[in-house]
Amino acid sequence: MAHAKEGSYLNSLTRRSFVKSVGLGAGLASLPAVAGAAEAGGLPDVPLPQSTARPGELRFRQVHLDFHTSPLIPDVGADFDANEFVRVLKGASVNSINIFAKCHHGMAYYPTKVGVMHPSLKIDMLGQMIEACHKADILTPVYYTIMWDQYAAMQHSDWRVLDENGRDDGAGPLEAGWVRVCPNTPYLDYVAAQSEEIAKNYEVDGFWFDILEYSRFGCCCPYCMRERERLGLDSTKLEDRVKHAQMVIDRTLARLSAAVKPYRPNAMIFFNGQVRVGMRPLLKYYTQVEVESLPGGEWGYGHFAVMSRYVRNLGLDYLGMDGRFHRSWGDFGGLRNQAALDYECFRMLAQAGKCSVGDQMHPRGKLVQPVYDLIGRTYRSVAEKEPWCAGAKAVTEIGFLSTADFNVPVSVAKSDLGATNLLAQLHQQFDTLDRESDFTRYKLIILPDSHRFDEELKQKVRNYVARGGCVILSHESGLDPEGKQFALPELGLEYVGPSPTLGNKGDYFEALAELGEGIPPMVHFTYASGALVKAGPGATTLARLWKPYFDRNYLHFSSHRQTAYDQPTEYAAVAQKGSIIYISFPVFSGYADNSYLPQKLLVRNCIRRFLPEPLIKTDAPSTAEVSVTEQKGQRIVHLLHYPAERRCPDLDIVEEVIPLSNVKLGLRMEKAPRRVYLAPQRQSLKCDLAEGYAQVVVPTVQGHQMVVFEG
Repeated sequence: MAHAKEGSYLNSLTRRSFVKSVGLGAGLASLPAVAGAAEAGGLPDVPLPQSTARPGELRFRQVHLDFHTSPLIPDVGADFDANEFVRVLKGASVNSINIFAKCHHGMAYYPTKVGVMHPSLKIDMLGQMIEACHKADILTPVYYTIMWDQYAAMQHSDWRVLDENGRDDGAGPLEAGWVRVCPNTPYLDYVAAQSEEIAKNYEVDGFWFDILEYSRFGCCCPYCMRERERLGLDSTKLEDRVKHAQMVIDRTLARLSAAVKPYRPNAMIFFNGQVRVGMRPLLKYYTQVEVESLPGGEWGYGHFAVMSRYVRNLGLDYLGMDGRFHRSWGDFGGLRNQAALDYECFRMLAQAGKCSVGDQMHPRGKLVQPVYDLIGRTYRSVAEKEPWCAGAKAVTEIGFLSTADFNVPVSVAKSDLGATNLLAQLHQQFDTLDRESDFTRYKLIILPDSHRFDEELKQKVRNYVARGGCVILSHESGLDPEGKQFALPELGLEYVGPSPTLGNKGDYFEALAELGEGIPPMVHFTYASGALVKAGPGATTLARLWKPYFDRNYLHFSSHRQTAYDQPTEYAAVAQKGSIIYISFPVFSGYADNSYLPQKLLVRNCIRRFLPEPLIKTDAPSTAEVSVTEQKGQRIVHLLHYPAERRCPDLDIVEEVIPLSNVKLGLRMEKAPRRVYLAPQRQSLKCDLAEGYAQVVVPTVQGHQMVVFEG
């Protein structure tokens, strides 16, 4: 393909010193105010190559290869060799790789008539990668960034996302970093045209569109302000700006899908930035879901634990995306510990997902061999385990309703994290739910902390209970929208109001005999203020609140922290009526903040009242993760043990495998399995069926062990 004149679809940069320094912008044409790809007339007329991708195919061993490379770097691709590139990937057992078409700097890595090719790149790197990878049966979805494009942001200040004070969303003028660009501007015409150019001219297996999300304040650029006015939306109201931002996102998804599908109807399509609880309306634009979640970065280990249990039930294939970095993206010279990368990929398998590991190639175009030695050790093990993971579905019996707000660009709410940590440590099998989830799939539904009941949710819960389901509510969950009383009279509780102990920052509770198993018999602190409720007729108080001598404030305080407890009260800390249990304080967000063992045991004892025979019984420690998946004719129990340690202020470290020995494991089954064995070793285990459980002893768990129960 001939090298097109750079940037014929964009007008000149406004910062002439930047143009001069990188050698860009000579003779760039002006961008039309509104121009589709056809109007631009810049797409070369070449025969369409035939795609080798199978519809909807998502492989188990993917690499996501970043290449965000400044135009100031002079020797981009100087060391690139397509054959060497593939040799390294094959040696690491990689069978799919996201390769780059356009990066956050706005540079393209192929000859383009629409965008701007990196000024120091002398080859069609994208084309060479695709050709070489396909010869080696490696799939090549292409990476294209949307709302971070530094070239476009510098060239068109009117395309930038602005906050409510008119400031850029991103790095300031004296800071290094990205500035967000708004797709509700002519910039989207440019993005669509370049995406179409790639789809038309390259045998791509998919499109991986990145950075498609607004910050919490929406956008106040002139285009968004004018459109909201036309639509009758009030730009002074955050809720209207957020609503409009989602409208723009929806249009962008539709526009880009329409740009590429005519040329690549079987291509995988994924948009990063919208993977959150509540994303169901957008799934029509996705062929798969990918959960970007690097534990060394802002996500931590809890993020994937929550999100994997949500996305695996959306009806699309999914994978988890880790990184080979010690910390996060762009961490040149940093390398993940082997045990950490193993754990992070194996738990993707355990949660019925597939694997992707992020890397960033050096600007000269050479993959770092020790990085792929690391990835290869993990991926060779993944390949051995794939027969017991392909097509596997999670088996669960508890669902908790997420409190995440889809309109806030944070995937994990604190109560979601607390519920996930608590349930996982109890070895319960559970999913993360949204309001559209089918509650009837589960024996128990948990609504953590803040789910006030509008009419829709009230009827959904009421119908679920009427069909025999069990419910655990906490704190404000179950109240009416105004927070004045319980929405369900069948709770049998009187809501008095919020706890007055705001200065103490919590309440005291005492678990009574029926709920006290394993909890030290004393008065415990909640570490968060809750509600005052009274048990009515037919409701049983299982734990009661105690009052302090007085609340803590500047007029009266005692000792260093909360004032000591004085007397028991008439208020229930935990109450039950029929198949509903209510906990008066925010136990799940509180557990995320404090991990107080008696609170976990309190919830455990509540669960046992409804599920006395859980799917799994084991003597594995709480640091072990236990999950159950199912293939036709068999169930697979995954045991993982990679305890993380906080060895620096903001990073959890997994450095070694901590083996477990002689782990007792019971899987609830109606009849004895035909065979039980370890996978992938295929070592048979002695199994006894007793009290409804197929019981085995797993001799050792070296990080990750699968136990297969046939029949």
